[in-house]
Amino acid sequence: MIVHRHWLAMATLLVFGTWTASGHGSALTAAQPSAFMGTWVFSMTNPAGSQQTVRIWDKNGVIAASVQVGKFPSTDVTGTIKDGNMLVLSISHEARPAILENGAPIWAVISLTLAGDTMEMAQMLERSQTIKRGTGKKQSD
Repeated sequence: MIVHRHWLAMATLLVFGTWTASGHGSALTAAQPSAFMGTWVFSMTNPAGSQQTVRIWDKNGVIAASVQVGKFPSTDVTGTIKDGNMLVLSISHEARPAILENGAPIWAVISLTLAGDTMEMAQMLERSQTIKRGTGKKQSD
């Protein structure tokens, strides 16, 4: 039952994030998530030993972000929202370059939560039955 609530919450955030990114809501200003800004490298527990890099920056006063899995090219985030101490990033089917699974675009919802000098990531990918998790450290610029 708890897993279903997580899926529902994450799907709701994806819809809201895409709605905000497409101009239907207000853009998240760069000042709002200032503690999240920078480049973060995450050690993922699923798949074990993999790495992801999340970059969050100020793009003309609005937050912008990208996600890079291993050595693959980075994908720009298409939606962002901040809820308390959590930043939620969404990547839609329209992202360029797209995140692909078996050659087809998939969406992703990524929640980032600060925990002192580290950041916790929970990531849900379309068609995946698991929530991928990782812990990241901010890189010096």
